[in-house]
Amino acid sequence: MRTALLVVLLAVFGPDPLVWAQQEGAAVPTEEAQASSKGKSDTEKPAQTSTPLHEEVVVTATRYEVDSSQTPLPISSLSQADLERLRPERLVDALKTMAGVEFTGEGPFRGLPIIRGLASNRILVLVDGERLNNARESTQFAGIQPGLVDLSAVERVEVLRGPASVLYGSDAIGGVINIITKQRPFTPGPLQLDGVASYEYGTSADANRARAELNGTGEKVAFHLGASWASVGNYQSPKGEVPNSGMDQNSADGSLRLLLGQSSVLNLNVESVNTRDVGFPGYDPVTSGIDISFPRFDRDKVGLTWQAGDLFGLDTVTLRSYVQKVVKESKRNIKMGPRFFSNNTTTSNIDSTGLSGQGSLVTGSHRLTFGADFVRDRIHDETVAESSFGSSNAVAVPDSTQTGLGVFLQDEISASQRLSLVGGLRADRYSFTSSDDPRYLGEPFDVQDSAVSGNLAARYAVTPHVQLTASVGRGFRAPNLQERSYTGLVSTGDTWVVQNPNLGPETSFNIDAGFKVRYDRYAGQFTVFRNAVDDFITFEFLGEDPNTGLMLSRFANIKAATLQGAEFELHAFLDPAWTAFGVASYTRGTDDSTGDPLPLIPPLKVVLGARYEHPRWWGELSTRIVARQDRIPPDTPADTYEETPGFTVFDLRAGTELGAGFHLQVAVDNLLDKAYHEPFNRRLESSRNVRTTVVYRF
Repeated sequence: MRTALLVVLLAVFGPDPLVWAQQEGAAVPTEEAQASSKGKSDTEKPAQTSTPLHEEVVVTATRYEVDSSQTPLPISSLSQADLERLRPERLVDALKTMAGVEFTGEGPFRGLPIIRGLASNRILVLVDGERLNNARESTQFAGIQPGLVDLSAVERVEVLRGPASVLYGSDAIGGVINIITKQRPFTPGPLQLDGVASYEYGTSADANRARAELNGTGEKVAFHLGASWASVGNYQSPKGEVPNSGMDQNSADGSLRLLLGQSSVLNLNVESVNTRDVGFPGYDPVTSGIDISFPRFDRDKVGLTWQAGDLFGLDTVTLRSYVQKVVKESKRNIKMGPRFFSNNTTTSNIDSTGLSGQGSLVTGSHRLTFGADFVRDRIHDETVAESSFGSSNAVAVPDSTQTGLGVFLQDEISASQRLSLVGGLRADRYSFTSSDDPRYLGEPFDVQDSAVSGNLAARYAVTPHVQLTASVGRGFRAPNLQERSYTGLVSTGDTWVVQNPNLGPETSFNIDAGFKVRYDRYAGQFTVFRNAVDDFITFEFLGEDPNTGLMLSRFANIKAATLQGAEFELHAFLDPAWTAFGVASYTRGTDDSTGDPLPLIPPLKVVLGARYEHPRWWGELSTRIVARQDRIPPDTPADTYEETPGFTVFDLRAGTELGAGFHLQVAVDNLLDKAYHEPFNRRLESSRNVRTTVVYRF
């Protein structure tokens, strides 16, 4: 069986016998060449090859730049060209085209990514390598919103599937999404200026989006300035308007890079995103009596990074710091009948600070990467609640602080010309402290926690173009302040949550195996995985309160779960003009204690597409095929689950150069006007949406 499988794989991915014979005589890169490549500064960019398929350089898998085919970990990326071609309205609209990635949430803002069946803060979202996750969001509530990052300010996105706690600490048990914003390179000669202005209109939601950028590049100075504006109305589904599904957003971003000496770079990065009136689609406040929204959801961040090469005996040194402020205003107003009403508005202020230091050293056949990360979140909530029974300013989460400190070491070993190994170890220490807040109905707490993570991965070069990969790793997620301290009603109004500050961490043990291929004209990867998660945190129901009639619950470590599946990606250059691509993934998740399916486990997905490129225009047709979701968990007092039918949707895109710096692009999403909803959503997705974009570059 195994021999037959190997024959099939070689038939699909291997060259013809003549080419194979020629390649067997080709030299495999030597250890010295590998070490020389690894010794480059993080700021250096490798030149593209002369073949149609150039290197895909990523940083998330290793915390330094490496060709994605040269790391044993399963990682995929969306380049700037991909993002410009897709022009997604939300990040998850692009991520859903990737293997192993799905999402939950509707509308132009809300969209929580899911990697291998794990969502929200079970995956880590980074912006330029710095945490977007915070201590106020949890798996059972709103979650970490990538919509807090302006997509038009993004240069590329990297998705690492599987635990990555050795490099990034808590939350990275399902994977890591690294959103990398735009920065300009240094160029020889005097300072040169260029810029971009664009406008997009979408028919389904009467959506208007505009963007302006100004960039400068020189020998020692480079900068980027950008500003965006979006106004999105309620979108139309094939069966009519979906109420409460719009938003307004404006943002500004900028970066300044200074070359200090021969190999030292200082980078200042600023982001500000202001979002208003984010609705929860489907709830019409006028007819339903339910008004759930984010009237305000803002994020401001300032980051400073210093990178240097050949310092203190090290090949590279990187120091990072950032401050980030998130302000989220949540509204939940419910009116039932002529007398009963319950209005609640909570404003959460989350102030985050992060510091990190990292060094790398190549010595002999080893490349060492080591460092320390520090992060602190401070939370302050304000609540105004009014109901038929009175008013209150009680908060569900007290004034509190979450602090984390981690140290890590990773060693990449060139064991031979064909075999490389990667081993890593990390130790983390966390503290969770609340103040004696008179507005909080629970008890003050001061809790300490710690965790140790490790991983081991291997890559074996069968030929210069075919790599076998395998990895084992342990990840963890420390329960955050939201889960430890939440005390109050959930949004349904029928369940009261009590605090549980002594929650233990979730842990995972993951095994990956597969292969990667890269030839001049096609590249791909195939991975199978098994992830065993212990001490899963979810709601534990304690029975009915005899005094209030409400169901009592709390966050608790009550589950062990197993997730397993397979992922496949392939990109092929058929000739100089035609490109084909395909993606397939399947995940199965089971509650080990009951045998029931886990929630948020995606069904089989296949993405297929072809693109034609002419010097002045291009066109692309793609389809996403999602199987029926009929393996669902039993209902709980907090959640109900429904089977969802399978669907096939088509998207068509095209672009052309108009001359004089103008570019026109048209995208038709849901080309056949299919009525469908995503497996984890209850509202129909948008009807046929024609998006027209005009771009001017100078």
